[in-house]
Amino acid sequence: MTNHSFVGTVGLSSAMAILLAFAGCSSRSTKLIHPQSGATAECSANGFATGVSIADGMVGGCSRAYEERGYVPLERLQPDERASLERRGLLGKN
Repeated sequence: MTNHSFVGTVGLSSAMAILLAFAGCSSRSTKLIHPQSGATAECSANGFATGVSIADGMVGGCSRAYEERGYVPLERLQPDERASLERRGLLGKN
């Protein structure tokens, strides 16, 4: 092995290690409900490595579109909205 090929191998190994350190995967999902009608929607996406930020952006964009139409993420429902949906049988009790 020449010195030149050794340097190339070390450089390639280092680059791969750095890429693997930054690689990750993501699975995001948000459930939304319309407080008046009880209609539900779900926004979800999966991503790997650089796709993680793309998946985050897709779910964020989807959620915003539904929120503009009056939907609310389940975790942000107000207590009175939750109680109303439960009374009408449109949302299970937690």
